[in-house]
Amino acid sequence: MRHSTQIFVLLTALLISAVGFTQVRKDYQQLDSYIDAAVTNFKIPGLAVGIIKDGEIVLANGYGYTNADTKTEVDKNTVFGIASCSKAFTAACIAILVDQGELDWNDHVSDILPHFQLYDTYITRQLTVEDLLCHRSGYETFDGDLLWYGTDYSREEVVNRFRYRENPYSFREQFGYSNLMYIIAGEVIQEVSGMSWEDFVAEKIFAPLGMTSTTTTNTGFEATMNIAWPHLDGEVMDFINYDNSGPAASINSTVMDLLAWTQMMLDKGAVNDTSVFSESQYYKLVSPQTILYAGRAEKIDGRHFSSYGLGWFLYDYQGMKVIHHGGGLPGFHSKVVLVPEDSLAYVILANELGGLVGAVENKILDYHIGDADKDWATLYLDYINKGKEREADRVAKLDSSRIAGTKPSLELAGYTGTFQDKMYGNATVEILDGMLSVKLLPAEELLNSPMAHWHYDTFSIDFADPFLPKGLLTFHVNGYGEADYFTIDVYSPDFHFQKLKFERISE
Repeated sequence: MRHSTQIFVLLTALLISAVGFTQVRKDYQQLDSYIDAAVTNFKIPGLAVGIIKDGEIVLANGYGYTNADTKTEVDKNTVFGIASCSKAFTAACIAILVDQGELDWNDHVSDILPHFQLYDTYITRQLTVEDLLCHRSGYETFDGDLLWYGTDYSREEVVNRFRYRENPYSFREQFGYSNLMYIIAGEVIQEVSGMSWEDFVAEKIFAPLGMTSTTTTNTGFEATMNIAWPHLDGEVMDFINYDNSGPAASINSTVMDLLAWTQMMLDKGAVNDTSVFSESQYYKLVSPQTILYAGRAEKIDGRHFSSYGLGWFLYDYQGMKVIHHGGGLPGFHSKVVLVPEDSLAYVILANELGGLVGAVENKILDYHIGDADKDWATLYLDYINKGKEREADRVAKLDSSRIAGTKPSLELAGYTGTFQDKMYGNATVEILDGMLSVKLLPAEELLNSPMAHWHYDTFSIDFADPFLPKGLLTFHVNGYGEADYFTIDVYSPDFHFQKLKFERISE
């Protein structure tokens, strides 16, 4: 009788286990279908998603197309630009050097890079390796990013030119997201290790994790490769080379490769029997360094904290710590999320910027530790529509500000010449086909435009870069009747055109 009971209990347990396993598989099929429908509704060209739960890959799939023209389908091995998700790799490289005793988190950058200099001499002296990675250097978010965007500047020149950007905040006063600091971190890695950032991250991280499809450049990408092409409003665009942003934003990878990366993070720096970096360095990387606004913690589902660690954003959700980072560059959008207490990690890669990545990110998180039925896709589509309304209002306001009946102070030839912004470099204004034309020489293929008279000494411009909206260029005419400098007003949350001042250096 006892033996029969034991068999019954065992069979019941197996049945329950089998039902539970089937239910999990069914659930991920439902999630897969939800994501597939969202890709269609958001009209995003392509998306790839991968999820690890309890050490097992439970979802790894592609949706839509790598290229809207060729209709090549995305799969789990399609390569996407991951943009700022590159930063966590750079922070891990620093952690490896600390493990090796080659660096200390409190080492001063100026002691490692003898020619390193920022605008503020105090910040120059006091900035540490740790400061480079947690966005508290005294600059506004995205300060100096025009130095690397589409330019022919090397990383060394990007760093050297950044010294002319005045810091608006005090050192460690507040959060200011800085790609430039991560580029500087790459220079530190090269100086200390004797290896380029590219070689170091490939040897110390990509190789032991088996990330064979991951690169640090998009140079050499061809149409025959399994790569996602950048898109804007569903249209295929050309690649922009981001090599000079390397440690901040230049990595390209796949869902499968990044799942290996996230599993290593869940295993606190280990892969199989190999330690990429120590457990103590893992906790250093994912510990709060710079405090961020977290909202009202008392409200339902409110966050109790939000902060930035070293290469990772951090917050709590449903009582669990969420470690994450996103990335966005023209034509690419990415997200990597870790929830160690739930043994959960996931990756989302898209070949167009938009709200879909955020919707899928929140859906997957809620699917595991929140409200599994919450329809994040519908919510984000509403956000997108409201955003389009705000943009239409902005353009209408700009158009209404134009003053009719005015004319330029000078003949067109009076505005021509070579101008220079001390940080950014040179620009030329010339007459082409009877109208003025401007070209910012460091990124002349992207940042060139004909100039149509707007009002007074202001001209409208529309840079060749399709990811930038139309804007205005205004000349200052001095008391001698000379156009001695010009400024640019192009609305962009990513690039600070308004901080540039191009002063005449030649006729």
